[in-house]
Amino acid sequence: MLEELGVVVKATEQYAWVKTQRKASCGHCESKSSCGTASLAQVLGQKYTEVRVENNLAVKEGDTVIIGLAEQALVTTSLTAYLIPLITLFLTAVSYESIAPFIGLPTTEIFTILAGFAGLGLGFIVVKYLSNYLSLHAQYQPVLLRIQMR
Repeated sequence: MLEELGVVVKATEQYAWVKTQRKASCGHCESKSSCGTASLAQVLGQKYTEVRVENNLAVKEGDTVIIGLAEQALVTTSLTAYLIPLITLFLTAVSYESIAPFIGLPTTEIFTILAGFAGLGLGFIVVKYLSNYLSLHAQYQPVLLRIQMR
């Protein structure tokens, strides 16, 4: 289970909204002074995310909590978000390139590129619907693990 520290910003009997700080994966090594990614993270500043979780620990506003997310949920949603648009991009571009000469469509590269972009858009639409579907299942939701301090 992946764990993250957060602060409860709003709480009801059923749900709690937890504010977590997004962390850059770099900036702690010896080359951070010459690293472009660390510099970019410094320029963009700290970002925060607010997550709704079931209030199974009766937390109150201001409590510091640990929330968790199953590794399998992260892998599944990441693959969904990244692979589906890429697959639909390539499939539509290759399909257009293969079928266009037989049905009398133009076969220049620009039309293949446009077909690929159409497939990319289709992939984003599929991801939107899949992510809405996955968000309905409890196994893809973060959970309150414990209260850090009260």
